[in-house]
Amino acid sequence: MKKTFLNLITALGLTGGKRLGRSAFLAVSAITLMSCNSSVKPGDSRLNANVPYKVAKNYFVKNTVAAAYGNTKIESQADFDKVFGAAASMGRNGKPTPIDFSKEFVVAQVEDTSSQLVDLKPISVKKNANILEVTYKKSVGENRTFTSRSALVLIIDKKYDGDVNFVEAQ
Repeated sequence: MKKTFLNLITALGLTGGKRLGRSAFLAVSAITLMSCNSSVKPGDSRLNANVPYKVAKNYFVKNTVAAAYGNTKIESQADFDKVFGAAASMGRNGKPTPIDFSKEFVVAQVEDTSSQLVDLKPISVKKNANILEVTYKKSVGENRTFTSRSALVLIIDKKYDGDVNFVEAQ
């Protein structure tokens, strides 16, 4: 190996003092710059790539949904309507967030029915290979005189499609 390297240096005429140092520096610099020229196109898998998302607002979990479930990916309006209903209210931001299932899908974390106030907040969505890792924070508040079901509903572009894994942050 050492002999081959010396033959290469001699063949390139890179022998002798300053010329060898300067030429070696230029060669190493060129190789370094070429190796750094790796562009990642949209949709390529990258480790821990941040995934943009929108929080779906003004939806409620239907009473027909039996139990809590997570790691749920919903890819059609019909499947979404089996779990969620629109909860429109008065005011400027009273309409449910629109979802275009031809371009987007939904991931949802649905909690059990509780008399306590349960708040689910998204922290991040990252893609690792083919896994979407949704990290969220769960806060449990005081008891109330009624029961309800909390849900975290996120809308994600289909170009980030993958299996879903919800992770509760501590």
